[in-house]
Parts: sequence; structure tokens; C-alpha cells
Amino acid sequence: MLTEDEIKKYLKAGEIVHHALNMALDIVEEGKSLLDIAEKLENDIINRGGKLAFPANISINHIAAHYSPSVNDDKVIPRESIVKVDLGAHVDGYIADAAITISFNPEYEKLLTASRYALRNAERVIRPGKNLGVIGEVIEKTILKFGFKPIANLNGHKIERFSLHAGKSVPNTSVFTFKKIGSHEVYAIEPFATDGEGYVIEGESGHIYQIITMRRIKGYKDLDRFLKDIWREYRSLPFSERWIYKKYGEEGLNKLNDLREYKRTYLYHLLMDEAGGMVSQFEDTVIVTEKEVLITTNVLELYR
Repeated sequence: MLTEDEIKKYLKAGEIVHHALNMALDIVEEGKSLLDIAEKLENDIINRGGKLAFPANISINHIAAHYSPSVNDDKVIPRESIVKVDLGAHVDGYIADAAITISFNPEYEKLLTASRYALRNAERVIRPGKNLGVIGEVIEKTILKFGFKPIANLNGHKIERFSLHAGKSVPNTSVFTFKKIGSHEVYAIEPFATDGEGYVIEGESGHIYQIITMRRIKGYKDLDRFLKDIWREYRSLPFSERWIYKKYGEEGLNKLNDLREYKRTYLYHLLMDEAGGMVSQFEDTVIVTEKEVLITTNVLELYR
């Protein structure tokens, strides 16, 4: 059972992410630096009283997820591209996760509409006791009506305090499952639509890390201390190598690589449509109670 105070913190985090995504609509432009955009959005979250639940993801064209600019990243927004901006904030561990897609090519507006309408239709049927497979069916049918495919191996997810992926998944296709939405649960709903295969594969590094275990590394006290420092700052939430570099410099990046070698951290890789198709995404965080569904991030309001 979520307390009133916990719900307020979820709602505050949602307001912060909503504001940052609204800012993204203004600052994401062709030719602009991805690094500059990411840092402006992350700073906006911090300046409004939130903490970062994960690094700003700016995933372009066929890349569906997990690209966040690296240290000294020189990439820019390409001409006639479609850009997915996925942001996360938390207030005392209570997370909001949301995404929008921005198009610089009129040819792909219908693709954006497909995932946006899929999110809208999914939100209309969410309630306690609803089978999660039904949510996936609604998303899939909506996207198919527009002539595109949902991405079958990307899902929404249950959220808990300091946990982005808390067990239950919200499918983007019609699947058989016994799992249902419970009362006083929080979910990220994130339909992905593509004109490609509808299945993602891994690519190169996305420059995002996550601690997966706090087991001691025998004989390496300095590395253990470094791991504990990172845990105190981020817990099990994803973080950027940029943030490590800003605080610890080149030595911090070397230690981060060592932690990965010792399997204490996980390095996220890009997720890309298998056939190289264009991908759109829209995402909201919702709180489900007995009486109502509270949409904390309200990304669809940005398009009214």
C-alpha cells in the first residue's frame, strides 16, 4: 500500500520529468550536440529538485534505446532523423520514467503517431486486476492499425523505490500471462513502434552502467571503496560514465572498467531494430490505486 507521502513523491518526480521533456521539444534540433542536450536535460532535472534515475537517453533512428552520450561525445542530431528522448528522475527513490520521440522528417510522423496512440489506448484500459497481456494486446493492435510493428522484446515495467525494473513486465504485444496489475503499483508503459523487424538486437556500448552486486573483491580494497562510493550515490539505478569522469577523472573510468571485469557492474548496450528500421517510442509512468490511475509524467499533454 502506497502512503500519501509516497504518492506525492512519485507525482513530484513525474512533474520534473514532464518539464524536462517539454524542454527537450525546444532544444533538440538538427545539428545540435547530443552531449550538450543530455547535460541540459539532466541539469534541469537536478535544478528542479530531482535526482537522476538514469542518464538521459538520446536514441536516434533505428536505435530504440540505451544511447547516452559519452565523455567528450562529438555526435550531433542528424538531418531528417527521428530522436527518442527517454528521461528518468527520482525524489527520495520514487521514480518517474518517460519518453517522447521528435521527428525532423515528415515521412515518419505516422510512425510517431502509432506509438503515441498506443500509449494513449493502453492508459485508457489500465486498472487494478487487468491482465498485463491485455495491455500488450491493446498496444499491438493500435500499432498494427497504423501499418507498423510493435517491438516484441521491449517491454514496460513495474517500478518500485530505487528499482526501475521491479519484476513484472508490461508487454508491447499480445502474450499469454497470468500476471495482473495490482492496486497501489507503479508502472512505466512504453510502446515502441517500427517499420522494421519488430525485434531488437544489441549493438555497441551505450555508456550506461549499473551495479549488479556488492560482493567484495578480495585483495582490492581501493576498488571495493570505489564500488561503495558509487552505491551510496546511485544504489542499483543506472548511471553514466560521464558522471564518474566528472567526479573521479580518468582513474574513475579505469576503475569502472575494472568493476565490469569483476562482474560487479553491468554495461548497457544499444538496442537496435534487427532490420535497421526506424523506431518511435512514447512512455509514461502511472500509479494504479483502487480508485484511480494517476499519470505522473503526462507526456501526451505535450501534444495537445
